[in-house]
Amino acid sequence: MFDPLAEQLSRCSDAQSIIQCVLHQGLDLSRASVGNVQLMNWSAGCLEIKAQRGFNDEFLNFFRTVYIEDSSACARALQKRQSVIIRDVIADGQFASCLHILDRAGVRAVQSTPMISSSGAFMGVLSTHFPAPHQPDEREMRGVQHLAQAAANALIRQRAASVSAHEQIAASLSRLSLSYDAMERAEELLPRTPGQNGDAARYAALASSARARLADGLHNKAPNETLGRPSVLEPISRPRLPPGESTAP
Repeated sequence: MFDPLAEQLSRCSDAQSIIQCVLHQGLDLSRASVGNVQLMNWSAGCLEIKAQRGFNDEFLNFFRTVYIEDSSACARALQKRQSVIIRDVIADGQFASCLHILDRAGVRAVQSTPMISSSGAFMGVLSTHFPAPHQPDEREMRGVQHLAQAAANALIRQRAASVSAHEQIAASLSRLSLSYDAMERAEELLPRTPGQNGDAARYAALASSARARLADGLHNKAPNETLGRPSVLEPISRPRLPPGESTAP
């Protein structure tokens, strides 16, 4: 079945654009103006804010990294792997230690929904916040949960594509290296006597120029500059020598 939301996310060019799109859509679905998206950093064992809208620096600094043992709504979503709704943070005892931060940020209610892929991979949390006590209805939450799963699937696809891109870069650099070696061997075969014919001399000059450009491609180009760009070696036609002549020494 065609899923317009998944289709929209599939057109995002990188992880950050996916996250920004998810935040925008999540706020629309929740009818909220403040929210954030956190991604799971498995190496550090915490959630990290990667996109946000509407928060002050105090809030962002306090919730910049959230661990599974914390008591925030997003930490509970990580623990339970399901949506967590806090209708009124004042009435929730686990928020007691940070109520002053939430109050200054204008947050009175929050929902946090884990971004879990169709295959069960936990990618992060989408949270939307409200300035007054609020209980999202079932329709809103179904929309947010569908968005969260579509986001997780899109992030997994993007990461897989990124790995493939790195593999392509490695293969491209390998081809450049082979071309460099081949050009050096070809140059060694060219006649080096002062009386070499004009075509052979021209080929020697072209080979030397191409070799220098290949070296530049190998040593001075960043990997992300290599992928998708034309080869540093433009097509070079081997010169036709007069009958009976050869480029062999």
